[in-house]
Amino acid sequence: MKTRGQLQRRFYPLWFAFPALAVYFIFFIFPNLMSFVFAFTDWNSNNMKSMTFNGLHNFRFLFSDPIFGRAVLNTLTFTFVTVVFTNAFGFLMALGVNMKLKTTNFLRTVFFAPYMLSTIVTGLVFGAIYNPQHGILNAFLRFVHLDFLTREWLVNAKTALLAVCAMEIWQGMGFAMVIILAGLQTINKEYHEAAYIDGAGYFQRLRAITIPLVAQSLIVSGLLSMVSGMKVFGQIYVLTNGGPMDRTQVIATSIFKYFGSGLFGYSSAMGLVFTVIVTAASIAILSVTRKLEVEM
Repeated sequence: MKTRGQLQRRFYPLWFAFPALAVYFIFFIFPNLMSFVFAFTDWNSNNMKSMTFNGLHNFRFLFSDPIFGRAVLNTLTFTFVTVVFTNAFGFLMALGVNMKLKTTNFLRTVFFAPYMLSTIVTGLVFGAIYNPQHGILNAFLRFVHLDFLTREWLVNAKTALLAVCAMEIWQGMGFAMVIILAGLQTINKEYHEAAYIDGAGYFQRLRAITIPLVAQSLIVSGLLSMVSGMKVFGQIYVLTNGGPMDRTQVIATSIFKYFGSGLFGYSSAMGLVFTVIVTAASIAILSVTRKLEVEM
C-alpha cells in the first residue's frame, strides 16, 4: 500500500497540468460536445430559450442547400490547388537552400518570413496588389503590354478563388520548405556520391534517391497543408468575404455566415459535417500516402 507521501509525489505533476487541461476542456472539448447536441435542434436567435429537438432536419436541409454545395466544392478546389503548388514550390526551394551557398541562411529567412505574417496583414497586402485600378499586378501587366490579361481579380467569378489560392501558396510554401528541408538534411551524402560515381545524373539521383528518402517529410507537409486548406477562413474573409455571388464561399465562411444570421442549430450541423469531411479526408490521404511510401 502506497504511503501518503508516495501518492503526493505521483499526483504532484498533475496539479501543474490541471490549469491547461481545464482551459482546453472549457474552450475546446465542451464547445465541441455542445455543438454536436445543438446540431440536432432548431436553436436560433428567435427561440433562444425554447429550442426543441428536430432530429435530422438540419442535415436534410443542409444537403439540399446550394450554398453549402458550392462551399464544399470551393473548399476542395482550394485545398487541392494549394496543397499541390505549396509543396511543389516548397520542395524546389528546399532543394535550393540545401545547397552550399553563401546566402543560404539569408534565403531561408526570406522564404520562411511570409509564413510568420498575420493572415489579415497578408490579405490586406494582396488586396492592394489585386486592386484593378492601382494594384501592382495590373500595373505590371500594362507595363509589359499585356493589357488583355488585366482583370478585376477579386470581383471576377473566374479568377477570385484562384487569386486567394495564390496568396495562400505564397504564404505557406516557406513552411513546407522548412519541413522538406529537414528531410533533405537527413539523407546520407554517401548515397549521392555512390550514384554519382556510377554515372547517375542530377535528375536521376533526384528521382531514385532524394524523393523516396524525403517522402515522409512530403507526406507530413502535404497533410498539414491539406488540413490548413480545408479549414481556410481568414484568407477568404479578408479578400472576398465569399463573393462574388458565393463563388469563393467555403465551408468555414458558410458556418460563420449562418451563425451570424442567428441559425445556431443549422450552423452547428454544418460544423459537424465539416468535421467529418476533414477527418475522412485526412484518413484517406494518409492511407494512400503510406502505400505510396512503401512502394517507393
